[in-house]
Amino acid sequence: MSAVEEPQFWLAIGILIKNYHALNKKIFEVVISRVQKQQDEEQLCDSTQEELERTLRERPEKRTCRGFRIGFKLLPKKLKENILATGFVDFQQRHYRCQFASDDFEDFSVRLDGGQLEVDSLQTGRWQEFVLKPKLLSWSQSKPDETKVKSLGLVDVEKYNDLYKELKQKHAQRLLQYWQTAQESTDPLKFIYEDLAIAAYLIVLWGQTQTEPKAFADLGCGNGLLVHILNAEGYSGYGYDIRKRKLWSLYPEETSKSLIEQAVEPNSFRLAFPEIDWLIGNHSDELSPWLPVLAGRLNTHFFLLPCCPYELSGAKFQRRNTSISAYQDFLHYVFKVSEQCGFETLQDRLKIPSTKRLALLGLKRTSKGTQSMEHFVQAELQKYKIGDPKDELITIKLREKEEIVRNCTKVDRSIINGLVLKIFRLLLDSHEDSWSGRLPMRDIAQTLTKEELSGIKSECGGIKTLLRNKHEVFQFCGGDLIGIRKPQMTAVPHPRLAIKKRDCFFKLHHPLGCPLEDSECTFIH
Repeated sequence: MSAVEEPQFWLAIGILIKNYHALNKKIFEVVISRVQKQQDEEQLCDSTQEELERTLRERPEKRTCRGFRIGFKLLPKKLKENILATGFVDFQQRHYRCQFASDDFEDFSVRLDGGQLEVDSLQTGRWQEFVLKPKLLSWSQSKPDETKVKSLGLVDVEKYNDLYKELKQKHAQRLLQYWQTAQESTDPLKFIYEDLAIAAYLIVLWGQTQTEPKAFADLGCGNGLLVHILNAEGYSGYGYDIRKRKLWSLYPEETSKSLIEQAVEPNSFRLAFPEIDWLIGNHSDELSPWLPVLAGRLNTHFFLLPCCPYELSGAKFQRRNTSISAYQDFLHYVFKVSEQCGFETLQDRLKIPSTKRLALLGLKRTSKGTQSMEHFVQAELQKYKIGDPKDELITIKLREKEEIVRNCTKVDRSIINGLVLKIFRLLLDSHEDSWSGRLPMRDIAQTLTKEELSGIKSECGGIKTLLRNKHEVFQFCGGDLIGIRKPQMTAVPHPRLAIKKRDCFFKLHHPLGCPLEDSECTFIH
């Protein structure tokens, strides 16, 4: 184990102070309620979190105090009451300890001794040794990221956590029943807890910033879940989406009548209800870059949680800066759009079960006028030669009403069968053994004609998707290799396989037939 230097030690302790919840999954967030600076053995005076963080980063010889005493509130995910704790920073002893006002949490201490991290506990110490110590070692090697957006930085975290727990208790079970009734294929837990968290965030934000909506509009509302939760909490609002979802009819009348099946065409969209003063874009895909534009045109605030990256034109987002991630690059693009629309754009990081959780908010507008905004929008659209440059407004088609299936299932069945049989025979001819063969994907593709490939060229995934869809015939053998899958008898047949519906491919086409007996095979012999 490499030695830990003192600046690295205090860097790790600084991260630990603010991120204890990263080590204890029972805790949602840590709130620092009081900071006191210790000048000597006895004297304590009030200080600030900023001074604490600055002192932890200073070189040892520059420090002017002995240490700090820190008061915490730990916000639990499930328990009703918050947990109090006290942390002690001792620069002279190179020591940090934390004491909890609850028997449910284990006190601990950490010290730097001869370049090594030492952890102590009055109890078993397994958590300290196998969780705390490895994490501190990792944090000690990290670099401070001053540009990272703080989670829930725009709202009172304690109010948010309390409201989120309340909303889960009130709504989660019923929403799960809606999902089961509608037989939705999407993951209910992800959607339910994510939208409950977003609803809690918006409610707290609106209360803190005194921007509670007269009414809101969720553009691209999908299943309408966020609209339903906010309606149930007393907020008037509507959801627009190009397609009605199965869940819509299950919501109470107050919500179902507020969900509108309508395409949002940016240049022709008009609000059906003039009292709307908040626009919401919750993973709104092609509409994401348009949210600030529509909010500017309609003179509303906006909340946007971007997901899939698109240009204003509706085309897939084209990278501007390859030195950062594609997601960060897209966020910078939407941020620029928002600023061009005259908004003082804020950012916040939500705590939701999604990797795309950075939100953009437009609460105030600057003096930048509508004419400047429209000039920017039209200039962006002309980059893709959309419409006549002389046209004042360009019609933009963002999404079709009917969702296109792109997994080879719409290709003519005879084309699929012909390709499958040809690839199967190519693999047999490779003569790996008496039963099967294997070939690289590139060799298979090179043997197919343009005419054969044209039938699936427009489908997502192409030949690779075709092979995956015929998993009972083909298998991916690692790397670029494709092989023939030898039928195996399942130990416990699945109930759905009890009724045979299709002819056995190997019985029909393999020179040796199917290796399974009729009673063992899940296909018709």
